[in-house]
Amino acid sequence: MTVSERPQTAPWSGDRPRLGGTLRLHGPAPVHRLDPSASHQAPADQIIRLFARQLFGYAPAPDLRDWRAIAPAPDLATDVPSTYNTGMGARHTNYVVHLRRGVLWDTAPAREVTAHDVVRGLKRLANPLTRPAALPYFTSTIRGMAQYCEDYAAAVRRDDPTAEELAAFQNSHDIPGVFVLDDESLVIELMRPAIDFAAIMALPCASPAPAEYDAFLPGSPELHRNLRSNGPYRPVRLVPGRELRLEPNPVWRQDTDPLRHRYLDGVEITVEDAAPEQVAERVASGAADLPWGGPVAEPHDAEPADPGDGLGLSLDPYLVFNVQSPGAGGALADARVRRALSYAIDKAAIADLYRRSGRGALVRIAGSVVPPGNDAHQELDLYATPGSRGDAQKCRALLAEAGHENGLALTAVHLDTALDTAVARSYAADLEKAGVTVRLVALDHDARDALLGDPRRAAAGEWDVAASSWSPDWHPSNGRVFLQPMFQSGDSRNSANRGRYRRPEVDRLIERALGTIEEPARSTAAWNLAERTVLEDAAVVPVLFQRPVVPRLRGQRVRGAVPMPAFGHSYDLAGIWLDPPDDPAG
Repeated sequence: MTVSERPQTAPWSGDRPRLGGTLRLHGPAPVHRLDPSASHQAPADQIIRLFARQLFGYAPAPDLRDWRAIAPAPDLATDVPSTYNTGMGARHTNYVVHLRRGVLWDTAPAREVTAHDVVRGLKRLANPLTRPAALPYFTSTIRGMAQYCEDYAAAVRRDDPTAEELAAFQNSHDIPGVFVLDDESLVIELMRPAIDFAAIMALPCASPAPAEYDAFLPGSPELHRNLRSNGPYRPVRLVPGRELRLEPNPVWRQDTDPLRHRYLDGVEITVEDAAPEQVAERVASGAADLPWGGPVAEPHDAEPADPGDGLGLSLDPYLVFNVQSPGAGGALADARVRRALSYAIDKAAIADLYRRSGRGALVRIAGSVVPPGNDAHQELDLYATPGSRGDAQKCRALLAEAGHENGLALTAVHLDTALDTAVARSYAADLEKAGVTVRLVALDHDARDALLGDPRRAAAGEWDVAASSWSPDWHPSNGRVFLQPMFQSGDSRNSANRGRYRRPEVDRLIERALGTIEEPARSTAAWNLAERTVLEDAAVVPVLFQRPVVPRLRGQRVRGAVPMPAFGHSYDLAGIWLDPPDDPAG
């Protein structure tokens, strides 16, 4: 189907979309993490949505209070399985999924997406090189997925396996709970009922994978040069760390895609080391259409509007302690030390930094892990200080009680952006007032994520403290989206449990919460107790809750921009058109 033959109706707008033009995004984030199986959360998921589809997904809705904005809908699947359409068994643990016909890979020749591709995508999640932070959702839900991951890791012990080795394991071993009935149907068996199953399968990392991916290592430059698309656009040029261009996928058809549109001739991302105000200047001047890689709000006189009831905040930032670090005599393994350090942080000062950053987000001081608006939130602040300004004297006294009256020496790593550097200097100054010497190490996105994602480097003590963030992966029924990935025991690379915190009691409470998910009161009680236990252990220091930036900045010619809660309120690029479609420079 050519551009001129495509439907020209946008259901959320009375305007008639204009076709053509290139949407230009500018900002500081890297653009090379596009292998769906290796990616998790913003900003990559905003781009992955354009070329990789899942069994279920989300429809853009202009009213963020509309339940359809947060309810998984059929994408590659013909329906979301339920007892009403006979897609789910009476015990709520068996799902039969039927695929939509006519969805094609942009291979040569074009080939239909099949149930075998869905299974291949799930198997790729388990590869020991690039496991996504979302993996615990799958291993605790799909029958046999956890064992499959263990067997995969045991079979591939080398740090530098070949693509052939990985493909050989995947093609000779099955996930016990996943069965292909035929090219168009599969069965997924669960360990227990999971009312969030469709939301889990709607994550970008759950994308099907074509057979061609067997020839490449997951997340490798070679794979990124050979990405295949079943969505409205496809990557055609990637210069890692610098730029990305997507163009229309010639085999995509609107009548096979209920969640996306295609109105553009291309989408271009240009990476530039720019602060939010600099990005805003580029958009205001017409040199760019949208920010990339960091939220920037539309100009406003008052605080941004509440984006909608039931849409959860993010924990951003929080401080995580490397509990396995041998540094300072292994002091961070002692919960007494971590509790002491928790009292030192001037959270109000960090909040001021975010308010002045130009991002435009609403922030509030955090005392708990699960933010308001997410299931299982509770009001907690075990380490409150007057005005949230920190208490250096109390920190110093508690450190002395723990046997560190002469203080500590810690290494804190942080991103090399202006805001992250300012935040690191702020909490480092707080700790130094309490007698803790802090060595700051600035890293770019790649180096920081590689360091925090590697359990062996954590055990070697290459870092002690870091600021991180976590956002809800779906709404609602999302009790697990903070506590499970952030604190369940595990040694996988890229785990959201970056400090490698372990406590059997917390693991048992997580299992109890998941096992009673159909009984909200019992499940919530288990989540609440798990959170309190984590905070009593001071595994992390919650610093701020952030409400998403709404409305986000956009250029004057951008039309049809709808924020999507499932993607951190980033705009749905598949629904955008340009008026006028020609680039101003052209």
